[in-house]
Amino acid sequence: MSIFWIVFFIIFLLINFFPVRRNIKHKKNIKAAKKIYKRINEIKNTNKGWIFTYLRKIDPFVFEELILHSFRQKGYKIKRNKKYTGDGGIDGKVIINKQTYFIQAKRYTDFINPRHVENFAALCQKHKVKGYFIHTGKTGQKSFDIKKEYKSIEIISGNKLYDFFINKKEEVINE
Repeated sequence: MSIFWIVFFIIFLLINFFPVRRNIKHKKNIKAAKKIYKRINEIKNTNKGWIFTYLRKIDPFVFEELILHSFRQKGYKIKRNKKYTGDGGIDGKVIINKQTYFIQAKRYTDFINPRHVENFAALCQKHKVKGYFIHTGKTGQKSFDIKKEYKSIEIISGNKLYDFFINKKEEVINE
């Protein structure tokens, strides 16, 4: 009888502890993303280069949350994933005019990998949705060619990424 209660207690802890811990990490990352968003908007017209250097150094999960927070600040409904890893290539979703868009967030310091763009575009095509591939790096010609081929994704980087964080929705997002 005592082994039963020990096993029951362990199972109880496993079921109830891990989701809470994951939720705590999400809340921490969301809080950090809100601080970064506020900081970017406070210094917005001073130094674009600083913002990209800063974004390339933040935690990748905080970067995902920053993008989702930016969409929410523009008045769009967002859907967060329940977990950060094993998300199948979708870092979140945004609803624009009743249409769901997938989001892929990448922190790059150099040129983005065209294979990442192609995989994301194929994923969007498979699910019959559009998507935003948002990154901090440089977009090469191969990635632009993939975007033209699939037409289901929008790449947001460089000045467009900067504008995404500081401007109103009409000025950045193609609806």
